[in-house]
Amino acid sequence: MKVFCLVLLLLLSPAAARADAPYPCLWGGFATSLETRSPEQRVNAARAAQDLDGVLIPAGGVFSFNERVGARDAVKGYLPAPIINDRGHLADVAGGGICQLATTIYNAALEAGMEVVERHPHSRAVGYVPPGRDATILTWRKDLKLRNPHAVPLLLRVRAAGDRLTVGFWSVEEKDFRVTVHSDVVSLEPATAVAGPGSKTGALVQRGGRGFSVVTRRSVSRAGSVADEVLSRDIYPAPSRILAGEGR
Repeated sequence: MKVFCLVLLLLLSPAAARADAPYPCLWGGFATSLETRSPEQRVNAARAAQDLDGVLIPAGGVFSFNERVGARDAVKGYLPAPIINDRGHLADVAGGGICQLATTIYNAALEAGMEVVERHPHSRAVGYVPPGRDATILTWRKDLKLRNPHAVPLLLRVRAAGDRLTVGFWSVEEKDFRVTVHSDVVSLEPATAVAGPGSKTGALVQRGGRGFSVVTRRSVSRAGSVADEVLSRDIYPAPSRILAGEGR
């Protein structure tokens, strides 16, 4: 098992893969694709990753994304990039794109059996994880906080390279439990709205899209027993289908 853990460590963080690596065993790992992200979003994700890679969460300790990353501004090298705001619209802000990093950390943490202290969904579903598996960040207002409930510390390793964001939580000993995360997803159809005067009554102004109602659960199996919990109940409203109103 230790050899297997070291191979996984090499894949996630080659610089840390040494025979004497103090945290040789992967407890939870997750990766998301950066292929559709803008150059600015990639820069921001890589910049935040620098502040998070190598963070040690002691037994009983709480990890805070906002506390570790701090302000996202030009002084620290962050660029304006699109985010989904609370109204479901795209807006350029400094540090846009780091929510994908928070999401990747969140999913790795679920596999590592970490306790979710604070997590917020986006106002609309995102494309890089299924509904119910995302985590949005807003400086000093919305955070991702995770508690280490285990008797051993966990080391956070983060890589932003090429077209992938990769996160792993590593420990000093082998993991003795298995985690299953599953979601019950109900699709929500877009409502139809009339936008007002248009060149042709009934013409399609905005196509709209699907929304989702999601309940996400986690099961942890250890020594023949299973513990179940509801992680979140999220609603992602469907973008409205808009038609032109009466012409003039």
